[in-house]
Amino acid sequence: MTSARERLLYPLKIAALLILGSLVVYISFSIFPIAYSIYIAFTDASAKNIAPGPRLYELREAKSRITEYLESRKDYIVGEAVKAKTLVDETITILDELSTTIASATSENISVAAINRMRGDVDGRLLEVKSIVVSESTKLYLDPSIVNPLDRALRTLDYRVWQPVDQLLLYKIHVTEEDLARLKETVLPAVNEAKILLGEASQSLELVGSNYKGFIGRAMGEIDRQIDELTLHFVGLENFRRLFDNPRFPYSLFKTLLFVVTSVPLKMIAGVTLAIIYTSPLILGRRFTRGLLLLPWAIPILLSVTTWRILFTPERGFLSSTIEGLLGYRVDIYVNEWHAFALYNIVEVWLAYPFVMTVTMAALASIPREYLEAALVDGARTFQTLRSVVLPLILRPLAFAAILTTGASLQAFMIPLLINNGGPAKSISLPGYTPTTGYSNEMMVLYGYNRAWLDQDYGLSAATFLVVVSILLVYAVAWYYLLYRRGWASV
Repeated sequence: MTSARERLLYPLKIAALLILGSLVVYISFSIFPIAYSIYIAFTDASAKNIAPGPRLYELREAKSRITEYLESRKDYIVGEAVKAKTLVDETITILDELSTTIASATSENISVAAINRMRGDVDGRLLEVKSIVVSESTKLYLDPSIVNPLDRALRTLDYRVWQPVDQLLLYKIHVTEEDLARLKETVLPAVNEAKILLGEASQSLELVGSNYKGFIGRAMGEIDRQIDELTLHFVGLENFRRLFDNPRFPYSLFKTLLFVVTSVPLKMIAGVTLAIIYTSPLILGRRFTRGLLLLPWAIPILLSVTTWRILFTPERGFLSSTIEGLLGYRVDIYVNEWHAFALYNIVEVWLAYPFVMTVTMAALASIPREYLEAALVDGARTFQTLRSVVLPLILRPLAFAAILTTGASLQAFMIPLLINNGGPAKSISLPGYTPTTGYSNEMMVLYGYNRAWLDQDYGLSAATFLVVVSILLVYAVAWYYLLYRRGWASV
């Protein structure tokens, strides 16, 4: 049992508060961001709806306010809609008369005054209809099924009916048969089109009274569309379907796995070789040289990768120019995808060999000298000692180094991004897919990054990263099984 002194020194309330605070911090800065990122992978998150800000609130407030207004003014709005419909129907009747007048006109009986009278009647009625529709007291303009055909009818009458009438009839003492033929050819189809559009507007105005809820729904359509555009939606596995429906991601997966297959052996060979060489007492100044070999660790990755890119810049880079001058072979990391891929491997080896070399040196230092002396007494040569004694003793540390460097290669990002953004661009074609244009060396993590920052498609980007994490999880579980369940760790 705890003594009174211990209870005084370690009060339970303080301990509980510290534990609770730690849990809050852990959940806030670790679990919640991870859970939210996973959730985003199953949504249609984009730049518009992932953080809509006050605009979404404003739209919802506007919808609520306008809906309440329309419901409270139903009788007035229906009355105005009926009035507008009556005027539209009268306009259609006048246009019927206009069509008959123009169709039956000859150069002897054409009456410009009658046409102008009908024009005044049409314009006067439609002007009144327009004033009713656009009025803030009716808000009929919010219904696109009313305002759209009405606006199109007005434009048709202005530009395709009245303008030709002015050009062919106005200020003419005598109208020729040729003028009438042109008038009938251009004006009559436009008048019929205007009548059809006004008929659509008339039907919509009638629906205001017969189906007022439907009118409110149509009136709120644009606001609903904007609200929907700013709202995050759960889409299930749609983002993953999109990932694998496009050949760019499967090709990205292929290039990432190929990069693992090529870069990991190169890193291991370089690191182990340098470690063995510079632990030999036969190498003079090996401590100083080992320090220099660790410089890639000390140099920021941004500076390292940028330097390699400059060295291999086509025509101007020192190494690309040297290779072309000595071998006559042009290296172009911006045009040839395999040149760029080879440079990725070179830079990856440059950045990773110090880690492998350090692990290997530590493992070599732990080998008992008696084992090496016994091999020497038995007459084993250097290569035999290395193969039969040294490598089996350092196999376990090398396995762990290989595991870690493989995980790093699977998450390749900074190297392709800084060298050429995963380029060059080309037509990507895979069996069973429609060819599309994309970056030929776009590794998986870079692919997800580009979907977020270039396309602003955060749902697809999160789905990409979730696939990457799943691959890494399967990889880690497989290694755990092989190392511990199958006993490889004891080798």
